[in-house]
Amino acid sequence: MKKGMILAAGLSSIFVLSSCLTVNAKKIVPPPYTPPKVEGVKVGEKESLSKVYYSTSNFPKIDGLFEEWQNLDGVHTHEQVYGGLLDPKNADGFFVVRTDGENLYIYADVTDNDAGVNAYEAGQAWRGDSVEFFFGTDTSKHNSFKESDVRVRIIPRSKTDKFDVSIGINDQEVQSDDIKAAVVYGEKGYQVEAKFPLSILSNKPLKLNQNLRFDFQVNDADGGKERTGLLHWNSPNDNTYADPASWGNARVVALPE
Repeated sequence: MKKGMILAAGLSSIFVLSSCLTVNAKKIVPPPYTPPKVEGVKVGEKESLSKVYYSTSNFPKIDGLFEEWQNLDGVHTHEQVYGGLLDPKNADGFFVVRTDGENLYIYADVTDNDAGVNAYEAGQAWRGDSVEFFFGTDTSKHNSFKESDVRVRIIPRSKTDKFDVSIGINDQEVQSDDIKAAVVYGEKGYQVEAKFPLSILSNKPLKLNQNLRFDFQVNDADGGKERTGLLHWNSPNDNTYADPASWGNARVVALPE
């Protein structure tokens, strides 16, 4: 009788212990490093080709009005190199490129929830709000700059004077009457348009169907601090300033009627 009672008690204890383990078992949860989804944007998604719209009779006037850029396809800076996860409401860029063969025209619509002017000199202006593009006509694979490879930085200096803009080419400030630029601030960021003679960019005139290399960059400095975010169109790494092989493909195409 005692053996039966002891056995029953033992079985009961095992059952209770088993029940407790079942009730208190930890739930399986996703790992904490899983990136949250960003509404409207697939992280890492980018256009495979940047178009350069060509016309010798229809080209933009750099006046800060931006009508000439409407309804043209462009590329987005959806490669968040650093500064957290991609948040298009915090910082984003949309770039369009045009040419008349002799000049390159650049447009950027930058979303920035804390857009400010940039007081840094051209070589250090990556530390503040600004946009950059990387351009070359040599499409062969090469990992260092050739003569035709160029880095251009467009630096907004004022919220009241749209033509108060500095230009850096390969980290050197360049002043020329042939370079035109305008920056206009709005509620959600700022828009940029600029004109660069290809001769100043160390390149020959462009032709229809010509293949090119490009990348585009947004420097985001929130709160008046050092650069807090860096976005590219093509490269996921901070290497565009040194390695042209990290840039993306582009082609000169006819401007739609």
